[in-house]
Amino acid sequence: MEEIVFDAVISSLPGALAAVTGALERLGVPGEAVQALELAVDEAVTNIMLHGYSSSECRIWISCGVEGGVVRVRIEDEGVPFDPTEAAEPDLEGDADERPIGGLGIHLIRRMTDELRYERAGGRNILVLEKIL
Repeated sequence: MEEIVFDAVISSLPGALAAVTGALERLGVPGEAVQALELAVDEAVTNIMLHGYSSSECRIWISCGVEGGVVRVRIEDEGVPFDPTEAAEPDLEGDADERPIGGLGIHLIRRMTDELRYERAGGRNILVLEKIL
């Protein structure tokens, strides 16, 4: 698995996403799956940066790998515990102006991946995104 480590600040996001895209392409992941995973990683990492840490001196670790026809992207952070698999589905009915704010990022992550797993271990949030090739 290829690992990417970066500071948990918004200015690091473009470089981190480029590194993830490059890692997935080197692993031979097809373009459509790369795009879906890049979007899911963007949402997950942005949420970590905005809501997981209270300090800017924090890191995020991402590793990418392919095994048995499944690509896995593992995202780790030491922020506040948060299990996105437990989040309720957002209300998508009615006008966008009238719906509550939030929840669409997790909804998007669920739609862009085939499997989403979470665990808290060693003081870290560990989110695993999987896409079947």
